[in-house]
Amino acid sequence: MTAPRNALAGIVALAVVAASCAPWPYQPAPDRFEYVVPVGSDTVEPTLAPQAKSGASTPEATERPTAEVPAPSEPAEPLALEAVLDSVTSRYPPFLSALLERDLATGRLTQAMGSFDAQLSAKVGDRVQGFYETTVAEGMIEQPLATGDSIYGGYRWSDGFLPDYYDGRTQSGGELVFGARVPILRGRDTDKRRASVRKAEIGVELAEPKIQKARIEFVQAASRAYYGWIAAGRKLVIARDLLKLATDRQAGLQRAVDRQFLAQIVLADNEQLIMKRNILVAKTERGFQRAALLLSLYLRTGDDRPIVANEKMLPAPTPVAGEISPVAESDLVRAFQNRPEVRALELEIDKTETERALAENDRLPNLDLVVEGSSSLSNGPYKDREDLELFIGGELKMPAQRRAALGRMQRATAELARLRLEQQFMRDKILNEILDVRSAVRAALQQLTATERSVELADRLVKAEQRAFELGRSDLLRIQLREAQLADAQGTAIDARFLLERALVDYRAVLGSGR
Repeated sequence: MTAPRNALAGIVALAVVAASCAPWPYQPAPDRFEYVVPVGSDTVEPTLAPQAKSGASTPEATERPTAEVPAPSEPAEPLALEAVLDSVTSRYPPFLSALLERDLATGRLTQAMGSFDAQLSAKVGDRVQGFYETTVAEGMIEQPLATGDSIYGGYRWSDGFLPDYYDGRTQSGGELVFGARVPILRGRDTDKRRASVRKAEIGVELAEPKIQKARIEFVQAASRAYYGWIAAGRKLVIARDLLKLATDRQAGLQRAVDRQFLAQIVLADNEQLIMKRNILVAKTERGFQRAALLLSLYLRTGDDRPIVANEKMLPAPTPVAGEISPVAESDLVRAFQNRPEVRALELEIDKTETERALAENDRLPNLDLVVEGSSSLSNGPYKDREDLELFIGGELKMPAQRRAALGRMQRATAELARLRLEQQFMRDKILNEILDVRSAVRAALQQLTATERSVELADRLVKAEQRAFELGRSDLLRIQLREAQLADAQGTAIDARFLLERALVDYRAVLGSGR
């Protein structure tokens, strides 16, 4: 029973030693994120039912949501852009999907680090036929290290009649075995395991630019949808104001016709105008509903139901902050600091350089230094087996042609050249985008200033024409023309304001701002 006890003690001791060796200094800690409920989202009735969980057997799980769009029953607070963006970054499903890139990359890193796991092995055998009769047993543990070396140790035992030249023979109590393998050429600076872990670490870093890019794109799209919804709502107000003007005027015209101050044709003319403006209101209502439905993709309740914003949620008009930096060079510096594409390209270059270094390493021959020692746990039956024995040797392997490594190195070199050309072009591309969006902001500012002045003048003309009509110096046709001119000027001003707001959204996106 001495041998089994010694074997158990030896294996436990080696397991403790191997466990104390840290195979890799980096231990991944996957990030977690919380879902935040948008502020004030419960003030509006959602239009779509929540999605049922997969595998549910209730009738609601298979029932499709209705396409009907009910209006909110209670007055709602004005909707701010920040509420929409908060909803995008906390509840928008495509962005939550992008956040999972962190977990995916961390999982790939953990998988790559598995190549540094300690390896346990055991074997036992009995020679059942032949001149020599022997029984052998062995249990080993090997631990790869982050330096490229590996250490191993275990217990070996043999029993039976063995020749003197048989290295595997042990004393009756067996022996403890310990050793190390040190690469001298191939695998000294890098190897497949370390390169895989490094590329997985780069993948974890790459997850952040991917998430940042998704955030910028979704914030940009949500901001455009928000300002488009506001523009559609303001055009609806204009259309209804036009209709109200014609409707309110109908009663006064009717009294004038009854008193024979005006001809009957004037009343019919105004009634036809009411019908045309009713059609215009219906068209603008449809445009507003379409804009609200588009916005509902980004605006959600705490239980992930889209919110279709109504007219009561339209904010009051406020001045547009159209400031941009005075020099494009400062924008370029800021964009290079914030744009995720720049960081992602740098990481891709790092990843490709890691691959090329591995290919260059694989061109080298394998030359490993092997050091192995053994310590017998008893003194018999062999007199030529000492208590402690030490072996030092080397092992050389070299492929004759090395075409696999050469091909991988050629591919990595070409890929590096391609990425560096993209890196050179990226500066020109970003600068071009900055100059273009700055031009768009300036042009939109000029249009907005001109259209606001046009609205003021058109409003003065309408009021003057109405006064002239009351004094009998004008007619209904001229009033209609003045009102149509005012409506056109107001619509053009709304479009100019929307263009400016959209240009400013694009300006922030070009600079790499997630909000």
